[in-house]
Amino acid sequence: MRILLVSQYFYPENFRINDLALRLKERGHDVTILTGIPNYPQGRFYDGYTMFRNRYEIWNGMEIHRVPIFPRYHGAVRLSLNYLSFVVFGCYKAKVMKKHEFDVIYAFGTSPITQALPALTMKKRIHAPVILHVQDLWPENVLVLTGIKNKLLIDGLDRMVDSIYNRCDRILGTSQSFVEAIRARRGLRNKSKVGYWPQYSVVSGTQETVDGMFDSSCFNVVFTGNVGEGQGLPMLIEAAHICRDTKIRWHIVGSGRDLLHIQKLAKEKQVENLVTFHGRKPEAEIPAILNGADAALMIINPNPIFEKTIPAKFQTYLACGCAVLGCMEGEIKRLIQKNHVGMCADHISARSLARCAKEMSMCSQDELLSFRENALELSKREFDCDRLIDGLIEDMKRLCR
Repeated sequence: MRILLVSQYFYPENFRINDLALRLKERGHDVTILTGIPNYPQGRFYDGYTMFRNRYEIWNGMEIHRVPIFPRYHGAVRLSLNYLSFVVFGCYKAKVMKKHEFDVIYAFGTSPITQALPALTMKKRIHAPVILHVQDLWPENVLVLTGIKNKLLIDGLDRMVDSIYNRCDRILGTSQSFVEAIRARRGLRNKSKVGYWPQYSVVSGTQETVDGMFDSSCFNVVFTGNVGEGQGLPMLIEAAHICRDTKIRWHIVGSGRDLLHIQKLAKEKQVENLVTFHGRKPEAEIPAILNGADAALMIINPNPIFEKTIPAKFQTYLACGCAVLGCMEGEIKRLIQKNHVGMCADHISARSLARCAKEMSMCSQDELLSFRENALELSKREFDCDRLIDGLIEDMKRLCR
């Protein structure tokens, strides 16, 4: 098949869409990518890229067509311009791209949902079916983050979302809760086109460890990924302060817009000797890091929308066979407790997280090993990469008939 992937983010930015493109290519499909200029998460263009430089690339035998966008930088205005510029220039590119013979279009639906519009523009031009893979629920996500209460504005957002959903030929949710929420929309005409397609891990476990990273006499809890405002990391700092007289050590592996703020909090709470910031690491090193840790941390801030989400890092933790220390409600908590892949705090608070971390640090080696084995089993059963990719390809072929 000739497949067009539409995503604001793509290599060298670190998103799961990169791995999906490679796997589709490995299976013999002709893959083309329509994307923006890489600037996530730092908010500035990557080295070698400008508004006009490296707009067209060949990566692993796949064509990448980049549209000019404003870098994110910091602040709501800059971020809004970043999102808007991808939609505007992406739709224009979809109208004028010389290469436009595609059998199916896949839209990687991160926020905002308007990122699907370039895919729908291409659909209108060539009459190819569109699969929208919803990563964030809209308008629920924006309402929670912005606190919008204006009914007219909310109604307008609802109509926009329904319009996008109704023009897509297939909608995939990353969690069962997402599927239920999308199907429940009154404006969605064909509810049967909504299906479940969770994210899979792009890495697998290893027996290797990173020398010198962890003190083996301590209980080491590691957080990996984007250090953003929505990650709940101030709770980690507060929990570290509460656990200051224990042998629990906390590790943050990643970077992001909130990193300086979290480092400042650690200094204010005087936990610099308990919380280690390792910076951003290559994805290939994450399995060895997780293998050396005693537990991998997941915090999801209290929010009815976030509770429906299965963040991609959860699949990474499972695939690497790492026990999970959770502080959340909703879908992830249900999976952790039902499948015994770790332990969850009773409530979403620093005190509850600290109490759960202390309890987990007292587990025997056999108990921790059982968590690890259960994590691997859940990964193979629910989030197996080959099975999920095969299912997506079958979906694509069915739409092309």
